[in-house]
Amino acid sequence: MNKDQFIALAEKYARNECTPQEKQLAEQLFDALAENSTANLPLSFYTEKEQQLLNRIHPQLKRRKNRFTHLWRAAAVLVIATGLAVYFLAAQQVEMITCFAGKGQKKELHLPDGSVVVLNANSSLTYPEKFNDTRNVTLTGEGYFKIHRDTLKPFIVAANDVNVRVLGTSFNIDAYKETDTKVSVLTGKVRVSYADGKKIDLVKNEQVACNAAHDFVFTQSDNNNGIAWTQNTIVLEHKTLLETAQILENWYDATIDFEDNSLKGLTISGKFKDEKLDSILVSIAFLKQLTITNPSKNHYVIRKNSTN
Repeated sequence: MNKDQFIALAEKYARNECTPQEKQLAEQLFDALAENSTANLPLSFYTEKEQQLLNRIHPQLKRRKNRFTHLWRAAAVLVIATGLAVYFLAAQQVEMITCFAGKGQKKELHLPDGSVVVLNANSSLTYPEKFNDTRNVTLTGEGYFKIHRDTLKPFIVAANDVNVRVLGTSFNIDAYKETDTKVSVLTGKVRVSYADGKKIDLVKNEQVACNAAHDFVFTQSDNNNGIAWTQNTIVLEHKTLLETAQILENWYDATIDFEDNSLKGLTISGKFKDEKLDSILVSIAFLKQLTITNPSKNHYVIRKNSTN
């Protein structure tokens, strides 16, 4: 990306017209600029266009104060000074790393600060090659985090519409697109927040589901079941067959269809450790009195028994 492209991206961000991918890239560049400069230039230094862009983009950055406390102060100067090559080049020096765990895979990551993240299947984590004043990462899918404690550098996970902020703790985030984002704490304390300011604090064995209406659905239980997947164990606790199918598709890189949509809402509970997909599906068929066929490799169809 060259300087003109970055200016265009910043202007698009100011108009709130970015795609989710562009928004993520823009915010990563803004953060990188803030981390890599201590400039304090007067407004008279900017061109008229840069001053106009500053006025438009500042409210959005200010609303993000709860997400990145240092950013909105510095970015007012640093983002709009895009005509200054020194700042743009500084941002380019911060390499962003994205690690993927494909369907049927799990991956353990060791971050620059000593924190450890285990990615579940069909998930990804984006993080900078080097952390600075804050430790900001972006999660897609599901991840189990064991965060190295540093009281001076908060660790912030962006996942769908929420941010999870910690200093040192262990927790799980389920942020697959098909379901509400779920945050479960195993040790320590985390704060879950929306950009509009809504927030909730969680401690050990507390969970919250974050829905599209920006509500928090709070529950309490043993969160060790929530990370059983890190030990190759699938725990189903009153999961619908649709939710179960989505889990199995990610774990085994398969496609599971329903012949009748009414079957998707049936619920099931159970625990499967190191089981083959065929064995799990046989158990589900027996428990719910269903028929599951395998018309082609890695493709399964769930249907009612012909005798039902």
